[in-house]
Amino acid sequence: MAVRDLFFPLVSYPRPPAKAAIEHVLDLGQNLSRGESEKGSAIRVRISALIYEIEVETGLYFEGASIGTFVDEQNRKSAACAQTLLKQFEESAAHHDVMHRCRLEHRTMYGAITHMIEAARLHHMTVRPQPRGDDNQQNLTERLIFESGRPALIFPETSVRPLATSFASIAVAWDGSRPATRAVADAMPFLRRAKSVRAFTATDDKPLSSEQAQQFIDFLADHGVSAVHEDVKKTEDHSIGSFMESYVASRGIDLLVMGAYGHSRLREFILGGATQSVLVNPPCWTFLSH
Repeated sequence: MAVRDLFFPLVSYPRPPAKAAIEHVLDLGQNLSRGESEKGSAIRVRISALIYEIEVETGLYFEGASIGTFVDEQNRKSAACAQTLLKQFEESAAHHDVMHRCRLEHRTMYGAITHMIEAARLHHMTVRPQPRGDDNQQNLTERLIFESGRPALIFPETSVRPLATSFASIAVAWDGSRPATRAVADAMPFLRRAKSVRAFTATDDKPLSSEQAQQFIDFLADHGVSAVHEDVKKTEDHSIGSFMESYVASRGIDLLVMGAYGHSRLREFILGGATQSVLVNPPCWTFLSH
């Protein structure tokens, strides 16, 4: 099934995403719409933007007579940022040939998170910019990945190298696990349309036999995807994050597909090293599924 409806949540507080992030998503949606399906007809992609104007609450530990003034100031800031996001999206969308819709929700932060997860379940995929050093945004993306039942497409809000506007070259981090299998199945619309697909396995992590690797390549071929597999040595000089970044950069990868590893217990996630690394610093467009 083609990916058609991309959920794009934008949060006004404490810091709204950069305007460039909106442009990246609209550029991608426009170029995906220009692609062709297996039957030769264009796939129309819709960007469904949902802007959350966050209502700032006092919280348990706020004290002092000036707290009311502080909260009022922060709510005015949140409202102004929400209106700016709305204007930026509408103005940028008007210059892109892509279907889109946008609406504004007024929620507390807790209410926004709950609403966002519920909304994500009703779209094909969620798209999220990831700012470096922002634990709140990282935690929100984790919850969307593990609780929505839908894949997430994340990308660096600021990137060292230019982000691709289409997915011609795709890399699949493959170890034969359940999350990796789910990610491949969810990403199949992208894989079928790519010009180049590489499956790679870190040889010091969960090595595959040559037979297992060939079985995966044959599986992809049966689904219309021509791919190659390679074992890649991750040396002690590389963290898993720098290893991923180096692999993507050296092979000109537009999209990285990988399973998201996590365990849910009392709302706490114990993330695998690779998942944690790409959430902190995605090396390119990164497709995560759990």
